[in-house]
Amino acid sequence: MQAPMILPALEHLTPHDLVTYYRCPYEMELHHSRHAVGGSPARGPLTPVDVVPVHRSPLFDPPTMRARAIEGRLDLAPTDTLVYVDEGERDLPMLFPPERVRLDPALRAHGANLSDPELGFSGRPDLIVRRSDGSVFPVEYKSTHLFVGYHEAHGRVFDVLQAIAECRLTHQALGVKPTHGIVLYGDVAGSGAREGWVEVPYGDAEERWLKVALAQIRADRVRPPAPSERHCSGCEPNAEGLCRYAAARPDRPAPNRATLLTAVGGA
Repeated sequence: MQAPMILPALEHLTPHDLVTYYRCPYEMELHHSRHAVGGSPARGPLTPVDVVPVHRSPLFDPPTMRARAIEGRLDLAPTDTLVYVDEGERDLPMLFPPERVRLDPALRAHGANLSDPELGFSGRPDLIVRRSDGSVFPVEYKSTHLFVGYHEAHGRVFDVLQAIAECRLTHQALGVKPTHGIVLYGDVAGSGAREGWVEVPYGDAEERWLKVALAQIRADRVRPPAPSERHCSGCEPNAEGLCRYAAARPDRPAPNRATLLTAVGGA
């Protein structure tokens, strides 16, 4: 009798991995090298030391054409209830009075970490809201202000792909497919002067994008750096001195190959 084929385990990924890979694939690898992911031991980056930096991540954009930006406070109905909150996140907005907070035990089964075994994917939305008709949607909170449009310089595409990923996790956890996810902007620096929210539709196109994006990340065995002034200035591994590719940013003089190899510890 032939032994059953054992497929290799999928590389575990999270919404945070999607965001960092979209900014800079090497940043994601540095995060993986510092922390255990999904219970697996931390490993070093796959990126070879002589890799050529790229101008932008190879991950293609998620669908954004149907996303709607709305100014003002989030539109919640009196019958809406809060069924999930990521208690590990601080300073989340108080959107519901205590009598409308009804945390669903099904969402606490794995320490509040929502898991998708089919895609080898897990993570935590900030909030999940249930409507009176049984429909649900995840909410991702940002303390910055509402941006207009999805310009690369503003980085709002990051928020769209995070909302799509959290819709998938919500669907897998509750068995109810959200029609959309919400990105809520609190404008802390502006004292709420430019509060707003973005409704990110979740349908077949968005789900296909997520599945292909996860497969693309797993298939990438190079994961090159995509240095830029904006990315490098906000990169935690770079701030900790773990990334030497920031010296190859397009806005700086390009180093020759020998200089780059020396900078990253190569021969």
